[in-house]
Amino acid sequence: MEMKMQKLVIIFMLSTLGIGFAQETGSVYINSEILPNTDVGTIKKNEVGFDIPIKTITGKETISLFGEYQNLNIGYVDKDVPFETYQIDNFQTFSLGLLYDRILENGWGFSLKLAPQISSNFDIQEIDGRDVFINGTLLFDKLNQEKQSMWTFGVEYDAQNGLNFPIPIVAYTKRLNEKWAYKIGFPDARLKWTLHENHNFEAFTTLDGFAGNINDDLEVYKTDYVGTLKNTYLVGGLGYNITFLKDFELNAKAGYSAFNTMEVQDYDTDEIYDFDMQNGFYYNFGLKYNLNKKAKVKSPY
Repeated sequence: MEMKMQKLVIIFMLSTLGIGFAQETGSVYINSEILPNTDVGTIKKNEVGFDIPIKTITGKETISLFGEYQNLNIGYVDKDVPFETYQIDNFQTFSLGLLYDRILENGWGFSLKLAPQISSNFDIQEIDGRDVFINGTLLFDKLNQEKQSMWTFGVEYDAQNGLNFPIPIVAYTKRLNEKWAYKIGFPDARLKWTLHENHNFEAFTTLDGFAGNINDDLEVYKTDYVGTLKNTYLVGGLGYNITFLKDFELNAKAGYSAFNTMEVQDYDTDEIYDFDMQNGFYYNFGLKYNLNKKAKVKSPY
């Protein structure tokens, strides 16, 4: 089992390095997230990934490759859980996908993202078909350069927000001046104050979560089940971002969840066990290296 996991990690790292050094734009990042919960346990999520354009067609179309490895660990403290939590205290997720962007007429554009991933507790040797999740996003946007604003509409299905259905995306983004900009919408809203060219503060709300396959039987109340572990949370808070050494970005966020739920579900999405998660604090720390900061950003934010 350990040998298979090592091979997957090595393949991921080699693909990142090979593409990263071959391209002129893009980014590589690491991120760490903590959601302490005194009643159930502490969720720790660590991520490393890349996002790199690999082809530009006639200046109006771009194809980008992105990938991510995520390790999620849950330190359970609830002694009344009716099963052995060691089976579902660690999940690993491997993602690799493509993003297609196209600029249309009159400020319109659209993006299509396909992101297959493997997410599992890897409790058995083989990779099961249910370890594989297929995610996708379709977005349309309308940019008004004169007013420095943009509308965004679309739909997203992402197993990693812990939901069993596609969610709508709608947002209005506006730059007020050199210091202030905001984004109102769902599932993400932000207000940014730029203190200096390399420093800014940000208030935010965002939807996030986790989903991973439990690829072996889980005994709950002396009955064996198969299914998935799913976590969904909506958080709001404040963040600080700093750019240093030209191409490095460091960010730190702290907030509180307004909604937090975690369940073991069967493959029909029926509840097997609800952990009764309570709302609590949220912390996030990240570091990103931009391979080329001159890459054009379409958003006025």
